[in-house]
Amino acid sequence: MRKWWTMLVLAVAITAVLPAAAQEETGNNNLCVRAGVFFPQKSDTRDVADKAWFTAGIEYAFQPLVAPGFEGKWTLSADFMGNKTMQNVPVQVNLVSMFNRFTWSVGAGIGFAKDVNGEAKTGLTYSVGVGAALGNTSVPLEIGVMWRGMTNVNNQLDGVAVHLQLRF
Repeated sequence: MRKWWTMLVLAVAITAVLPAAAQEETGNNNLCVRAGVFFPQKSDTRDVADKAWFTAGIEYAFQPLVAPGFEGKWTLSADFMGNKTMQNVPVQVNLVSMFNRFTWSVGAGIGFAKDVNGEAKTGLTYSVGVGAALGNTSVPLEIGVMWRGMTNVNNQLDGVAVHLQLRF
């Protein structure tokens, strides 16, 4: 368990210490913090490790991507999803774009997990998500839904995350 917390802290630290110059390049709302619930897809996983797990993450925009008719940001994210039986810490590079009040993202990276048998696993992680701003407030609060998956664990860690996120 200590190894997982160490990796999460390391991923968060890497995300937090990206160059300050990147803030000028990407504009406002470079940092995103989220928390919510993860629902595993596979019934075997739900039977062993509960139907809903805690999830939390941090995401930092480090590079803008501008093309004709498209504006987006490259981000680096580190998340945690799990409980005492199973967990996953995906560290991903994502492409995030906004359209009016809506946000969409796609990402891929590496995940550090503990599977249903308690074995440490490493594999490719991937995600696709959408979000929507809540109200017209000065606080950029969003609700989001994200599909998450990981290779090398027989789909044990695939599922849907529902979260609230704050961009600042």
